Amino acid sequence: MLRFVPSLTGLLLFGVMAWLCIHHFNIYFWLLTEAGMEPWTYPFIDSGFMYAMKQCWQHGVDVYKAVPCDIIPTNRMAYSPLWQRLPLLPNSQAARIPVGVATDLLWIFSLALLPPAGTRRDATLLALAVPSTMVCFALERNNIDVWIYLLAAAGILLAIRPAGRWAGYAIFLFAGLLKYYPFILFGLALREKPRIFVAIAAAAAAALAIFCLTFRHELAEAMPNIPVGSPFADFFGLNNIPLIFAACLRRVTGLSARTAAPIAVILRLGLTVLLCRFALTLAEKPALATGFRALSRAEQTWLVAGALIICGCYVFGQSVGYRGIYLLIVLSGVLTLRRHISDPRLRRTIAYTAISIVPLMWNGALLFWIDPTYIDAAYGIDLADAIPGPAYFVVCLAREFVWLNLARILLAILITFAKATPLLQGVANAQGGRHPMPGKPQ
Repeated sequence: MLRFVPSLTGLLLFGVMAWLCIHHFNIYFWLLTEAGMEPWTYPFIDSGFMYAMKQCWQHGVDVYKAVPCDIIPTNRMAYSPLWQRLPLLPNSQAARIPVGVATDLLWIFSLALLPPAGTRRDATLLALAVPSTMVCFALERNNIDVWIYLLAAAGILLAIRPAGRWAGYAIFLFAGLLKYYPFILFGLALREKPRIFVAIAAAAAAALAIFCLTFRHELAEAMPNIPVGSPFADFFGLNNIPLIFAACLRRVTGLSARTAAPIAVILRLGLTVLLCRFALTLAEKPALATGFRALSRAEQTWLVAGALIICGCYVFGQSVGYRGIYLLIVLSGVLTLRRHISDPRLRRTIAYTAISIVPLMWNGALLFWIDPTYIDAAYGIDLADAIPGPAYFVVCLAREFVWLNLARILLAILITFAKATPLLQGVANAQGGRHPMPGKPQ
């Protein structure tokens, strides 16, 4: 029954908030505000933008410059050009409520597909993560990351079964063409035989090349619209630490943004090297490899998929907080892995990492409670004026080091996974001059 704790928690929360939205909107609005969000006067505003965007596009509007059909006409399209061409995407706001309710509920029910909690303590952690700011932000706005999550989850379920993995890769390709970051899920193909992996990689690369060539002009317009923001707002990414350092440097020394930018780039490169080094050191621990091998194929697939998405989004750029819904996959997988770790010290490290995920998911609420005016302003202010008060600053800095540790754990898991794949083992054997013995399984 512990498998259903996250879904039941989410279902109860969704029911209560839906009732409040209909009958006591002022309480609904207050609760969401206190949870660290900036709610609109009605729910599902993000999916409403997508319907307005398609309506404008069908009338010949350049949606990469403005979407006048939307409630916020200054909004601009930042996603794949495939969206407005999808036959299934509605072009009317009449779809906002039914699609929002259906996809949010489907997401909540999908939590039961994750590896179940093994203890009541694990189930409690998962239950605390479900009503977090990151999750409520995504569901209340019905952001398209909820839709992409559902596609990714369907692909992962198919990838678990050898007979369905080809359909799983096809879904990863479709999801990647819609939102780009799901392309990293092709990392699961490393466990295929080398020839099959090459074929999958070549097919995905060809599809991506055709897509980029076909929509190159629209992509050039859309890319500048991808949101980036202050490291003191509700964004996560490795780039936050260099941005915080640059903001402090500019405040103390008076350097211009142009002078401080190269310093931030150098710091980011150094952090990336250190992160990889620490992850490699952790991946060398035999207990981690033994614990990972003890997982079932389904548990391994979910854990690796969650690690790929979160680690990839963290390392390669900033992500808005609602993408943290994938942290539930990570939390479920890390808790499962911890139960199979024999080394007490490593077991404690992974346990503390799992516990730290919950406050990360509540980050928006924590920052709002410290300074409700700053968290709203942090999205648009210049970094030269971005230094908040001491308590707010300390929480943001602590958050970044918690993220750095989580990325180290996830990257070590990915290295452990990769080292056991046929492709990497074949490369290692070739470099070491070793050849498999006849009849001996490798």
